[in-house]
Amino acid sequence: MKKHSSFLKWLIWGLAATFYFYEFVLRVSPSVMVSELMESFGITASTVGILSAFYLYAYAPMQIPVGIVMDHFGVKKVLSIASLICGIGAVLFAATNYLSIASFGRFLIGTGSAFAFIAMIYITSHWFSLKKRAFLIGIANSLAMLGASAGAGGPLSVLIKNFGWQRIITILGFFGIFLGVVIYIVFKFDNKDERVEEKTAQKDTHIFKNLQKVISKKNTWINSFAALFFYITTTAFGGLWGLSFVQTAYDVSKDVAGYAISMIFLGWLIGGPLMGLISDLIGKRTTTIRIGIIGALICLFIVIYFPVVHIYAVYGLLFLLGLFSSAELLNFSLAIELNSFRAKATAAAFTNFVISCGDAASQYIVGFLLDNTWSGKIVEGIRYYGTREYQIALSILPAAMIIAFFLMFFIKENKVAIEA
Repeated sequence: MKKHSSFLKWLIWGLAATFYFYEFVLRVSPSVMVSELMESFGITASTVGILSAFYLYAYAPMQIPVGIVMDHFGVKKVLSIASLICGIGAVLFAATNYLSIASFGRFLIGTGSAFAFIAMIYITSHWFSLKKRAFLIGIANSLAMLGASAGAGGPLSVLIKNFGWQRIITILGFFGIFLGVVIYIVFKFDNKDERVEEKTAQKDTHIFKNLQKVISKKNTWINSFAALFFYITTTAFGGLWGLSFVQTAYDVSKDVAGYAISMIFLGWLIGGPLMGLISDLIGKRTTTIRIGIIGALICLFIVIYFPVVHIYAVYGLLFLLGLFSSAELLNFSLAIELNSFRAKATAAAFTNFVISCGDAASQYIVGFLLDNTWSGKIVEGIRYYGTREYQIALSILPAAMIIAFFLMFFIKENKVAIEA
């Protein structure tokens, strides 16, 4: 029985990790089809930013209820529904020529995706021993970054170039529906592990009690905003505008630019476990995060403002940008450690909520600045944004990192919580 239960536990973790990987592909996929979306819907850069951010318009507000529900009732039953919603949203997004329906499709993708990260933290924190948690969260994040690398970089770009964006996104949508069915079947036969959730879920606790505790702490708010200003570079640059900028500023093909952007997520993939290790060695989350911010800021500054460097150097710089940026994961460790054990999901979800709200705004702000600095040049029927316009619009990203760096000095780190 123990072997059976252990196998199901790992299978559930694997399915949750697969869903996390899958939703990241969908999350960042608009970055490799900016021009296709502008052409298909007849829209400008700022509207592409809004369309892409519809994912975040659902993802952000869903974080708080997701965390509360998981802390109160458990996690397993929601995953199959979340995957189905993602899949249906992707199919809807790809099957229409109407911007409003496509936006609703992105909204559904964001709704389903809202469960992925918090579910992974919940399963890893509650169902595995302490010595495995950091490793498993790091591995899960690496899988997610692999999905982001595929979705925002060369692999998806090549598929879309050869088969069209609507066909590829439709296939991804049906995969999500299939994954939801598989998750449902596995959980249906998982009667033995129901007692795990019975022990960890808090049905005897008022549903909003954890949220009240979390938001009452000043450190929670400071940490959340620091994480937001640190992470928007990954979302706004790696997730949407970076590919078009690299293609324009460095005069390379879309495929080459796509592979360059994928290096950001490859850096995240390797950096997640590495930054966790460094943090454990130093014994300070905040110090490691500040080191990450400085490294990421230097790399981003060179890429944006010195487009004379060779494209191979850009590959290396973007890899280091992702590696240093992965220190942002420690903000979630801080969120958990700064709050009580029984509010883990709520603390992580609140942090993710703040980050997602800012992400949605940053994608639009970059597009808005591009439109307002646009020179008026049209190429093949769509607006052309030059290097100077991109440099002005993307300036909000290094500015945000500087704010994040100084915010980290105001967090009082709890050493006892880390050692526990």
